[in-house]
Parts: sequence; C-alpha cells; structure tokens
Amino acid sequence: AQGSALQADVLYRGFGASPLLGANQGLSVYEDGVRVNEVFGDVVAWDLVPTFAAERVELVPGANPMFGLNTLGGAIALTTRSGLDSERVDLTVEAGSFGRRAGELSAGGAFGSGKSLGWFAGARSFEEDGWRDFSPSSLRQALLKLSQRGEGGHMEFTLGVADNELIGNGVVPVELLETDRSEVFTHPDRTANDLFFPRLRVGRLFGQSLELEAQVYLRGNDVDTYNADAFEGDDDDDDDDGHDEIDDDLDDFNAVNNRSRTEQEGWGGSIQLSGLSDSGRWLAGASWDGGRADFDFETELARLTATRTTVGSGVLLPGSEVGLRAETGHYGLWALRHWTTSGDRLTWTLQARYNDSRIELDDQLGMALDGDHGFSRLVPSAGFVWEARARERSSVLLFGNVSQSSRVPTPVELTCADPDDPCRLPNAFVADPPLDQVVTTSAEVGLRGSRGSVRWSAALFHSDSKGDIIFVSSGAGTSAGYFTNVDATRRQGLELWVRGRSGPVNWDASWTLLDATFQDRLTLSSSPHPFAEEGEIEVEPGDFIPGVPRRQFRAGADLTVGDRVVLGARLLGDSTRYLRGDEANLLEPVGSAWKGDLWSRIGLTPSLDLDLEVSNVTDSEVETFGALGEPDEVLGDEFENPRFLSPGEPRAFRASLRLRF
Repeated sequence: AQGSALQADVLYRGFGASPLLGANQGLSVYEDGVRVNEVFGDVVAWDLVPTFAAERVELVPGANPMFGLNTLGGAIALTTRSGLDSERVDLTVEAGSFGRRAGELSAGGAFGSGKSLGWFAGARSFEEDGWRDFSPSSLRQALLKLSQRGEGGHMEFTLGVADNELIGNGVVPVELLETDRSEVFTHPDRTANDLFFPRLRVGRLFGQSLELEAQVYLRGNDVDTYNADAFEGDDDDDDDDGHDEIDDDLDDFNAVNNRSRTEQEGWGGSIQLSGLSDSGRWLAGASWDGGRADFDFETELARLTATRTTVGSGVLLPGSEVGLRAETGHYGLWALRHWTTSGDRLTWTLQARYNDSRIELDDQLGMALDGDHGFSRLVPSAGFVWEARARERSSVLLFGNVSQSSRVPTPVELTCADPDDPCRLPNAFVADPPLDQVVTTSAEVGLRGSRGSVRWSAALFHSDSKGDIIFVSSGAGTSAGYFTNVDATRRQGLELWVRGRSGPVNWDASWTLLDATFQDRLTLSSSPHPFAEEGEIEVEPGDFIPGVPRRQFRAGADLTVGDRVVLGARLLGDSTRYLRGDEANLLEPVGSAWKGDLWSRIGLTPSLDLDLEVSNVTDSEVETFGALGEPDEVLGDEFENPRFLSPGEPRAFRASLRLRF
C-alpha cells in the first residue's frame, strides 16, 4: 500500500525500515524484545506496531550485532505499557480532514500482594477516506498484557492482534500530478493485514548479580493484496504451448488485476544470562527464529475504465500463477563484556554475535522456484565512552565504536533476482540466481554532553556495505524489476542534535548531512530512462543512492501558557533525492521537501484535554518519493515524461479529546 499514511518508510542514516517489498531493509525493529521484520521480505508493517500502547521507543544507531540480522544502520526497540508501571485509564477520540475518525482506549492497573500483579489492555480504531482519490484505509488493533514482578524475578504475557485494510495508490506520472495532486495512476492498490502475536517473557534473579531471561513467541500475519495495473499485451505467440488463440485474445485487454495471499508464521525464542562483576557487566545468549510463508499469486486479465480502475474478465493470464512455500531458520549466539577503567571514567564494550541462517524455497506448482540457501557470519563490535568532563551542571563524553552486522537475502529477493526475467512486486517470481548476504562495517566517533538543561550530541559516522541488495527498475511499470547485489555502497556523514528548556519553552533541533553512494562501477537495467543505451545505464563510483536525501533538518518547540495551555510548532525538511531507476544521477532529482506543523493542547479540566493540530500549515506541495516508469501505457502517447512522483499530504486539520484518570 505505497503512499498510505499508515505505512510510511522510516529512514535513518541512509538505511530504511519499510513496508514495501523491494525497499532496502537495513533497520531491525523490535516489539517487547521480539523482532518484527516479517518472514517473507524483512518488511516492517508499521500498521501492526501498537504505537498507541508504547511506553518508550529507543533508537540504537550503527551496525550493532546484539540486535541480530538487518541491523545495518541501527535498531528500533519499542516497549509496550505494563499495568505495573501505568495505573491509569486513557480515552481518546479524534476527527479530522479527509474523513479521519479514530479512537483509542487503554487501561492498566496493579493488584495482589505488594501490587506484584499487573494488567494492561488497549485498543485502537482508525478510519480515513484519504486525501487522494480512491484511497480509504481502516485499522483495528488491540493489545493485552499480564505481568508479574517480585523479588525473585518477573513474567509477562502479551497478546497483540490487528485487522487492517490499507489503500495507498503509489506514485503518479508528473504530468498527471500537475493537473490534480489528488489523482492516482491505476487503482486500487490494497493491502490487508491480519495479525495474531502472542509472546511470553520470563526472568529469574539469582542473588544480587545474576539474571536469567527467556522468551518465546508466535507471530502469524496473513497478507492479502489486490493491485490493478496496466498491461501491454503479449508479444510472444509461442509461450502458451500452442494455444495461439490465447495470444490473440490478450490484445483485447489493457489491464490486469494482481492478487496475492501470503500466510506468514514466525516462531522462536531466546535465552540470555547476564551478570555484574566488580568492573562491569557481562551477558551471553542464544536465539532461534523460525518461519514459514505460503505465497499464492494470480493475474486476472482486465480492462481499464475511464477512472483508471479495472473491470475483471474472469480469465487468468497464462503462466501467471505462483505457489511458493518458503521456510526460514535463523540461529544466533552472542556475548557482551562491559567494563570500566581509569577511575570509572573510561568504559569499554566488546560484543560479538554468530548468525547462521537457512532459507528453503519449495515451488508448489513445479520446480522452477526450488532453492536451498545457507548463510553464516560472525560479526564483532568494540566501543568506548570516556568521561572527559564531569561537573555538577555540565558534562562532556567522548565516544566511539567499530562494528559489523549482516542481513541475508529474503525469500522475495531470492525469487526475483534474474535481470532477464524481471518480476512485478509483490507478484510473480522467477527462478532464483543466488544472492550474497550483506555485510556492513560501521565506525562512529563523537561528543555528547550537557550544560544545565541543554543536552547535545555531535557524531561522525561511516558505514561500508559489501553486497548491498537493491531493487533495479526494468521498465514495464514502476514496480517491475529485479534484485541484485552491489559490490560496495557507502553511507557516511555528520549528525548533530540539541535539546533543552528555557523557562516555559521546550525546544529541540537536529541536522544530518549524509552521503549515501555507490562505490563501484555497475551497469543497471532502466528501460524508461531517457538516457539509457539499449535499456541500460552506467553507474559510477560516487553516484548517490536513489531515495535518500543528502540533508535532513528537524526542529520543534512548545510553549507552556499558564497552567492548562501548551502551544507547539514543528518544522521538517529534506533535501533533494534521486529517482529510483536513475541510479546514474543523470536526471533532475525529486525536489526538496519542507513542512511545518502547528499544535496545541488545552486542559479543559484536570483530566480532560483538547488537542488541535494543523499539519503542513502552509499547504506546501512536496513529493516524498520518485521513480521512473512508462505513463503512455495508460494515459496515451501525449504523456511522455517518465517521472513518477509520490505527493505529500496537503494541509490538514485534526482535533481530539483525551480523557485520563
């Protein structure tokens, strides 16, 4: 559901966590200690993450091996609320532009001897018509947590469920966008997610310095997609095993309906022993994560209507059916040693992790997609923190680290890696040329400190990836292409942030300068590219990776007025970024994007707040993503510009009432 507000991409230091198959997945995401990158494509379905129940969210930068696979650029760890620490009831109702209507209800409490038992339950409902044409979405989430905590240890059982339907109609030809920014190209592009996610976590203390923790989980996520797209017909009269009448009939259709169903199950567990010594802390652990994904796909021949949706024919495109079972197994062993020297002013950290992965592919309709792939890697890390200055109201810390992490090709990537037979994500797959695992080596050095109420940080970072897997556009639409390894890519830059409080004003600002570049020469397919030679472009070392802005700026402030009113503002800015399909950086990039938001919170009573928000207050026309495609397939020969852009949301108003007691 590309373009859905509930399925945004998260980008950090040039690495991403995205719900889109085909996006480079370089961040790992954890919910209560369980990795939630999905089995089939390592994607992150953000609509399934219960942000309404979040107690805290942590961002761990760098290629940290302790967080396992996909932690090339960092890890995001979300911890949900517990009734032991959150004894309250929250009720929120919201309404806003474009038919938004939403509500949240959560409650938690503690009971028993010494309030050692706790419960938390919450639910969220969200519906929106969408600001673009034909783009409604709905979301239903719920979370239940039962907790126990005592002198000898702790235990938590958590159950998360969701039933969501998202429509995000993706990128639009730039010439169509100029006529109406709410336009869509072809529609619908619908994704339905159905989640069942129980997990159990147990911890046991042995004395004052030793703790054993174990966790088991089951994660089931069924994904149904329906995507309407343009269709050029069949130029090959010999691919239907003698059924020439089928080839002739294909010319009567100019569209297809792509349908897929992915039944994903993930299961596993981990165990970890940690302890304290006179000089520091240590831990060691092991994990196993298994998974199975059953993928079924078919393409129905159709005809486009005047609104560029489709009318199905009931006839399947010959050779389009896919049935694939993928089974994955990931084993991990890790250890960490943390100690202090120089009078407790210098802290050292050494850590390492061994990953062993197996991916088996079983073609349910033949043997073309069968495959058996194994990957293993030992990834280390070393770092330090030196307390350069420590005073009552100010401090300065010098920190640095060098680390490695890896990710293995996903079943999606392994079955879509042939440049001579591109696939249309997330749809038809082909035989699987092998792909290498990705290994990223990172280094970081910086200063962070405080002075009074002000906190600040400045860091230089450098990451080299070997075997980076990218999705290469091949024409035949903006989602058609194949995956390939790139020998070397680099992401390096400078990251600054500062935050503080001045009287009634809280404020923060951050700025990132990032060079995300290819580091070797390569030839890539890009048939829609106007400067392609025989459908190919030449990428040189130093060319920027598409979709990654070189500069990012964030700033915000809020002012407390009296006892019951808070006024706030936030500014977000991204510089230009190149289009997918223009890895050679030959075309004009997507323009810079700046957006300002205003908000306020008014305390109507001690327990009832009114929140008001205006997003994109200046109604700026921005684009968030770009790709190359062939608009003339649908719109006619007069539409020649191959640029497709994803427009950002226009100005929107929202209001909510929040009751807390």
